[in-house]
Amino acid sequence: MATYKNKSVGAHVHAGKVIAPGATFDAKPTPNLEKLVKAEILQLASAGSAAAASGGDGEDKAALVTRAKELGVPNVGGNWGIEKLKDAIAEAEKASGGYDSNGAT
Repeated sequence: MATYKNKSVGAHVHAGKVIAPGATFDAKPTPNLEKLVKAEILQLASAGSAAAASGGDGEDKAALVTRAKELGVPNVGGNWGIEKLKDAIAEAEKASGGYDSNGAT
């Protein structure tokens, strides 16, 4: 059994329970949960696979995904890497005339 933490900005459903952002739940490690850990949607909080818990460079990936969605980047998701997200955001901001959602350049 392992304890997982929902790192995303949205709620997830696991085993019929809604897991709010920041909430934890206990589950047996499965391939599906391991994929969510690798996508940085869930964080392995204790036990389970140490390899799945590795990674992350301090960037707030959820914020980058949210920003990319605000800019209308197609097919953006948590499975994108930090650099790909930054590049897509830069291209979308450039295409929109360099203005962010607050009207600043």
